[in-house]
This record gives sequence, structure tokens and C-alpha cells, in this order.
Amino acid sequence: MTVLAWMAEPPATPALVDASGDRVLDFRELADRVSALAERLRRPRKSLVICLCGSDVDTVLAYLASLHAGHAVLLADAERPEFVPALVERFKAAFVVDPHQRIQESEHYPDVHPDLALLLATSGSTGNAKYVRLSHGALNANAEQISSALDLDETARAVQSLPLHYSYGLSVLNSHLHARASVVFSAHSIVTRRFWDDVSEHRCTSFAGVPFSFTILDRIGFPRMELPALRTLTHAGGPMAMEAMVRYATLMADRGGRFYSMYGQTEATARMSVVPWQQAVEKAGKIGLPVSRGDFDIADDGELIYRGPNVMMGYAKSYRDLALGDVTGGTLPTGDLGRRDDDGFYRIVGRKSRIAKIAGYRINLDDIAAMSGSSPMVAVEHNEQVVIVREKEADGTSAEELSRHIGQFVGLPSRFFRVEEVDALPMTGTGKVDLPAVSERVVQNS
Repeated sequence: MTVLAWMAEPPATPALVDASGDRVLDFRELADRVSALAERLRRPRKSLVICLCGSDVDTVLAYLASLHAGHAVLLADAERPEFVPALVERFKAAFVVDPHQRIQESEHYPDVHPDLALLLATSGSTGNAKYVRLSHGALNANAEQISSALDLDETARAVQSLPLHYSYGLSVLNSHLHARASVVFSAHSIVTRRFWDDVSEHRCTSFAGVPFSFTILDRIGFPRMELPALRTLTHAGGPMAMEAMVRYATLMADRGGRFYSMYGQTEATARMSVVPWQQAVEKAGKIGLPVSRGDFDIADDGELIYRGPNVMMGYAKSYRDLALGDVTGGTLPTGDLGRRDDDGFYRIVGRKSRIAKIAGYRINLDDIAAMSGSSPMVAVEHNEQVVIVREKEADGTSAEELSRHIGQFVGLPSRFFRVEEVDALPMTGTGKVDLPAVSERVVQNS
């Protein structure tokens, strides 16, 4: 099965639930609605559709209809309409579909590669963001990979708690459609009681969250909520505090449920690895095992390399890139530094890039290291801090003075900087500082 394969023989079981309107579309009704909207998007040849995403059933219809009509789809945030004219011109989009299924058509006819299915931004911005080109094969492969990893079947029912223009949020929808399961759309924020009333009333079985989502769950008293149907929590979208992962894994296990921690990037459609729920406590802090048909390798410099059918075709900066084929060969250098344990589980120990983003500031870590004077040191990013690791034979500057000095240089309070001292910095065989080893030490000392 694929994201649209169910249309060939749609079952008479629920597919999409609009909690606010108490409206349920089964797969047969969904297929009819998708086919009807696709007819309004027909063109003599493949084009690009910009789909403005809300968190609702109509957005799903627009997304699926665009694919069914044979087009490629660029998913954008409906709350940022000011970017739409620039996106239309930049990618020569033939159609713009808003969350109410109002269609704007242009005369653009860009060349679009037959395999191209989806464009997703690499960041939250829809302005000058670089876009990932995802093929139909990648979209379908990752839907199957996630469905398999989470053991989804037709009884599963997710609440759509993340934006559809975000790769993790879209993967929730795609994986459930693949499994012929259902998805519930609430009109309310997860901080409200009404959202959780919708989850309870419609017997949602799973909730997907990024690290901040679980911070919110703590604040609203989620552990005390009575949600007997909710049997699965999934986490992705960035590192989560070890204590929180153990706590939620234990909470779900005590309730007879499951907690999955996952790792992914938009460049891999959504997710590349998962920690099986049975080992969620034991392997907390790891990114887990590769998804089916995926594999990891660690390069000589420590970078984690992923290979699999869900890897992007490449990037797109303008309409000229829409005609390009696959330039990656199914291989994705993640930019993360990785380690593999004896059980085959992987973990991230840092970033290969020497640019950190702290409190919204981009900081060149090599510039920080250059301020060391006579004391060898290296800077790495960890948990929203720049950690400076220096050798003990220092130049007389205390750790507090160094943190303050660097903070003044960068323009941030000293709390964003921490100094650790070692007898000697680890070195590679070529005489360079072993950054993965330094990053691993910082993680272990946190």
C-alpha cells in the first residue's frame, strides 16, 4: 500500500474525523472527495500546487487531490500568507489552494520531474527557505517504514497534533493512511481542555509531540488525565531531556501503553530511526535503530550517514530545480556526529557543523576557540549552551571570567556558556582535535 493506494479499494472504515464539526469521512467518502477536487486541478501536464496548510480535513483533501491529479505539492503555512506571492513566482506554481479549497490558478508551466511528489521547507520559514524535493517513492517508503516501526493497523487513531507542513506532522497522516487507520483533527490547541476532550471523545490511540510538546504536557497535568484509549506517545523533532523520556516511557508502560522516541530530518521525508518501546527506558537518549530498509554508517570524521529509500532527491531553490532528478543516490550525510553501541543502537553526540544557534544567535564555534590565548580549547554545542572544553594548563583566566568574556564577545549572557577542563584534548591520528570524542565527553558529563 502507498499514501494513495487505498483509493483503489477504499474500505468503509473511518479515515478522517473533524472533531469540531463532528464529521467523519470514511475511506470511500474520502476517495470520492479527493477525486472530485482533483478534477478541478487537472492540467495537460504535471505542474506544481502550493497547498496552504491548516490543521483540518479540508487541507488533507487539497494535499491528496493535488497528488491524485498528478502534480507535485509544496506545503506551506496558511498563517503566513504574505509569503505566497513570492513562492508562486519563485517556483512558478500553477495553483494555490487555501484551507477552504479556494483555488487560484496561474499560467505558469514549469518543467516538473515525473518522480517529484512533494516540496517541504527545511525550516519553519516559508520565505527564502531551502526546499527538500521528495519523490513518490520516498513518500510511500517512509509511510511504510513508520507504520511498521509503530506497528500501526486499522484500529489506530492519531490526533493530528503537529502542522501538516512540517515533515513530522505530515508523516503522522501519511503513515496512518498507509495503515488504513484514522486521524482526528481538533480545532483546539494542546494546552486547552477542549483538545483533550476531543482526544477522549473520539478515542484517539496516539499523540505525536516534539520536545516542547512534552513540556506542555507536564504543565497541563497530562500524567493525571484519564485517557484509556491513548496507548501510544511518539517523540521526534529534536533531543528530549533524558529524565523526561524515562518518565514518559515509564508512565506509558504503567498504563499498558508505549512510548517511542524517533530521529529524523526533512531530507529523509520524516524519520530515520526509532527506539522500540520495549527499550525506551534502557536506551533513553539514543536515537535507536534504523527504520526498515534504512541503514546508518559512521564516516571517518564521525558524521552519521543514512541510506534508504526515503532519502530526498535533492534541494530546490527555484522552479529550475523542479525538473531535476535524484542527485543523492539514497545517501544522506546528516550533519550529526554519531556513535553506535554494542547493541547496534545509535546516539547523537554533537553536530559536525561549527555553527551553533543559541537563543536565536548564530555563533561560529571556531571563533570561540580562537579566543583561547595560550590555552588549547574547543567549543561545542549542547543543550542550548556553548560548552568550552580547555586544557587545565590555562593562562590564568578562570572559568567564570572566560564565560563572561565570551558572552561579551558574542553578545549573550554568560549563562549560555559553560567551561569544562581536561588534562589534554583528545586528538585524531592526523593531529586534529577529535570533535566526536569531545562532544561525547560533554554529553556524558551533562
